[in-house]
Amino acid sequence: MADESKPLPGAAESDSPAARIRDRLGECTPGERKVARALLAGYPAAGFESVAGLAEIAGVSGATVVRFTTKLGYAGFPDFQRALREELEQRSASPASLYARTNADQRPPHPDDLAALAEPAVENLRATFGGLSEHDFTTTVSALADPKHRIWLVGGRYSMFLAEYLAASLQQLRGAVQMVPQMASVRAAAVVGFDAKDVLIAFDFRRYESETRHLVQHAKAHKATVVLITDKWVSPCASDADTVLTSMASERGPFDSVVPVMALIEALFEATLTKIGAPARERMEGIERTAQELDLL
Repeated sequence: MADESKPLPGAAESDSPAARIRDRLGECTPGERKVARALLAGYPAAGFESVAGLAEIAGVSGATVVRFTTKLGYAGFPDFQRALREELEQRSASPASLYARTNADQRPPHPDDLAALAEPAVENLRATFGGLSEHDFTTTVSALADPKHRIWLVGGRYSMFLAEYLAASLQQLRGAVQMVPQMASVRAAAVVGFDAKDVLIAFDFRRYESETRHLVQHAKAHKATVVLITDKWVSPCASDADTVLTSMASERGPFDSVVPVMALIEALFEATLTKIGAPARERMEGIERTAQELDLL
């Protein structure tokens, strides 16, 4: 994976094992890096192996496994597995369970303090942009701006509209941008020709979807570039992604906020527009002329 760079200064790290593994890859010894790779490749199941079992998978000693978990900030391997179990509970949380968990502590805003509703969104934005890997963001923008690349986008039940929003935005700047078809037979026909010229942008948020995982694995196997946009619990697709962009949303009800994801999409659009430059402006002008000719406005 290409996300081994540290977050930008001031980053607010997620406390999940997956995020800790990714954030500390650059600090690892070669042996510890093997443990990290084994965990990410088989995440989360690999984390529930015994110390000896994980050591065998990674090709290292048991002491290296334990040393790696303490480097992540855990008291030892049992503490790491406890955190992993807690993460799995968070990953699979349903809207109903989130509502039950968060509603008891919330009070309706006072009519004179509606501005307080914006405070969690502002905190989420700071955490999201503070925690982004500069390497992953700039690498993603370079891939999106390269005219030799074909851009594909896919989302899930919760995130399809986010993928569609980014697709519609990028189509204003460049050609060869399209959604991965949802119909099974049409999807298979569309992606059968994936190769190194293709870039797949996958949106995958908790209660992660197996169809997205399989598509990411297919794209990676055919040497396509994979960009993952996910949440702080980190989609299993991360082990096959070239870049990972993470949205940090606090729990405030049955659904996670999309405000930081939308802001991230707009940041990608602005940065890609700047990277493409004049050709993007000319395309937007051409789209405007065509819309007028077709009486679409």
